Amino acid sequence: MYKISGTCCLLTFLAVPAFAFAQNPPTTPLSPEVSISVHDYANVPTPLLAAAEDQAREIFRRAGLATVWLDCSPKLEREKLEPGSCYFSDTTHLTLKISPHAMNAKVRDRIEVLGTAYPDEKGAGYFAYVFYDRIQELAQRRRLGHALLADVMAHEIGHLLLGSTSHSPSGIMCAHWNYEQLRNVSEGAMAFVPAQSRIMRDRLRVRQSDRMDLTALRQTQ
Repeated sequence: MYKISGTCCLLTFLAVPAFAFAQNPPTTPLSPEVSISVHDYANVPTPLLAAAEDQAREIFRRAGLATVWLDCSPKLEREKLEPGSCYFSDTTHLTLKISPHAMNAKVRDRIEVLGTAYPDEKGAGYFAYVFYDRIQELAQRRRLGHALLADVMAHEIGHLLLGSTSHSPSGIMCAHWNYEQLRNVSEGAMAFVPAQSRIMRDRLRVRQSDRMDLTALRQTQ
């Protein structure tokens, strides 16, 4: 969950030991892959959303994960052009909803909160939300363009892959974003720390293997 305090900080779930940034592996055809259905209820300008998704894709690529971003806009839903996969979520196919503003009563009156995710106690979750009015206001004030939306999206998806106890003292999952972190946002320098990248890759491979085993079992029945 995102929270701004002074400039920008995040609610603390768990302090993962800080590690120096290292070169993360590029994605390969064998890289674990996760699909993300993006439901844009805030009417984000198409070029801005595309740029944010491209940057978020690069953040995960540097962590060694391949991501597929699916357009599941309300317009496509009304016109019956929305991919059927937009209605499907599991541990390897996540759902990200861009809300015009916070609806949850717990965060509605806390203007510092920019987004939230709902992983369970086992570290698995399907749904994440970002609150566009708050992101837009901070991005305009700090001249962050699409970069802030990209990093918020990546952070919330990170919670779904890493679990609720996944904040860290540094990197994109940092528990507190100050002026230095916002400068990294503006420079496109936010990233997962190596330990988090490794955990996401390992967990996603297990999830993909479990899904393949389940599919195979159903086919034999």
